[in-house]
Amino acid sequence: MHPIQIELNQLVGAGLPGAFVYVEDADGRAQFYTAGYADLMSQRRMTPDSLYRIGSTTKVFTAVVALQLVDEGRVALSDALADCLPDLPIPKADSLTIEHLMRMRSGLFDFEDDPSLLGNLEAHRTPVSLRHAIHLGTKHPAIFPPGSKYSYCNTNFCILELVVERITGHPLAEEFDRRILRPLQLRHTFYPPEEDLSLPEPYIRGYERGPDGWRECSNVFFGRGDGAMLSTAPDLARFFRALLVERTLLPERQLHQMMYVVPDDPPAPEAYGLGIMAQSLACGLVWGHSGGGFGYGNLPYLRLETGRFAVFMRNGSHGYRISSDPARSQPPRFSEEFRAEVYCQDDG
Repeated sequence: MHPIQIELNQLVGAGLPGAFVYVEDADGRAQFYTAGYADLMSQRRMTPDSLYRIGSTTKVFTAVVALQLVDEGRVALSDALADCLPDLPIPKADSLTIEHLMRMRSGLFDFEDDPSLLGNLEAHRTPVSLRHAIHLGTKHPAIFPPGSKYSYCNTNFCILELVVERITGHPLAEEFDRRILRPLQLRHTFYPPEEDLSLPEPYIRGYERGPDGWRECSNVFFGRGDGAMLSTAPDLARFFRALLVERTLLPERQLHQMMYVVPDDPPAPEAYGLGIMAQSLACGLVWGHSGGGFGYGNLPYLRLETGRFAVFMRNGSHGYRISSDPARSQPPRFSEEFRAEVYCQDDG
């Protein structure tokens, strides 16, 4: 049995409803491994084309649109929010820039930490509008001066979505479709309307662990420009390959800016560029963006040296930001050691 399959079997055996690993090499060869179920009730299995919530991986798509607008001269990374969104009461707006938003150095409060949402699954079963998410993040005072340090914040990319809409005059969904989805023929990637928490059938159902076992939580709020996108593993492979290998989505200058990580001393908990993450594994650096929330966890990353792309996905959670299971703070998850083995298995 393949080592990836053994690992997935162990994760499901340890309690996950289901999980998969999708691996695609530079020559297009793809391998798909799965264990458990996409639907516990029907015992339907996951497939490569199974749709699911990709969560914060959405941020890379939003960042690409913003950087294309930078290339077009319609906005600058140095533009202050006081000029871009003068009607919104955003803390420190005079000194807070587009670049601060995209690098997670805004100092804004994360709307997901507002008491109305924090750790509350039932609150996430109701749609939250873009405007309300921004309100939840900006009604709190700034945590630190813009640019002074790194702090992951979903509010940043909701505000960035609004900036894109103001500049273009179009909803972000239309800009995604025109600039990314249609050019790359991503036929299984969707940015749903803010009032719609459903997923097109058949999809991977998400499950939250409660005192009485797993309960489905597929139709939940996952944010907006920070996390609402639905996709599949092959579509994500096509997107990241176009961005990082073929380099067809951004000019070289914008891609270089995107992949530059501001050094911090001591180092920030995550190496974060402009809407993209770099993770250092035992075999080297991989680029992408994790995504997760109630019911889903998603790790799509690409290793530039080999062109190998992999998605590690699970459809079970033990709470989001706050554990719902006092006995176990986290569900079984993919270890960094296992992920490194997948990226390096052909390194010799």
